[in-house]
Amino acid sequence: MPTSTWRTITTVTAGENTDDQVFTLGLAESADGSGGHLIVQTSLQPPTEQDTATGMDTYCVMDDQGGVQYGGIEHVELDDTQLTIRFSEDVAEELSVDDGELQLELDLDEDATTRLRDGLRRTLTYGNPDQQPTLVGF
Repeated sequence: MPTSTWRTITTVTAGENTDDQVFTLGLAESADGSGGHLIVQTSLQPPTEQDTATGMDTYCVMDDQGGVQYGGIEHVELDDTQLTIRFSEDVAEELSVDDGELQLELDLDEDATTRLRDGLRRTLTYGNPDQQPTLVGF
């Protein structure tokens, strides 16, 4: 699988889809959909027993290369200029993240930065507490 090489976030989308019962946070290199992206999604409902039994009782991470994983983010640090995400070894491999860490520069206005911070907090604290990463700068 190719390695993700994008390094700048210029677009952040966040919102609830009540038809599908999910909250989705999207980070993208460009507003037109070209380039890299990362999506973090959670259910609008608490995890079910079946979710827990299958390991789907947490957030889901998807990337522009087709990688999909549940949980596996260990540490997230956010400031006004950069977002750093450290993944577990398994998830880093699935998402083709070199050295297990994704460092993304932020080219965002204040509203988009707020959407990013709030969306990360909401998605990454959903469900199984063992899958919730350390959050710095939130």
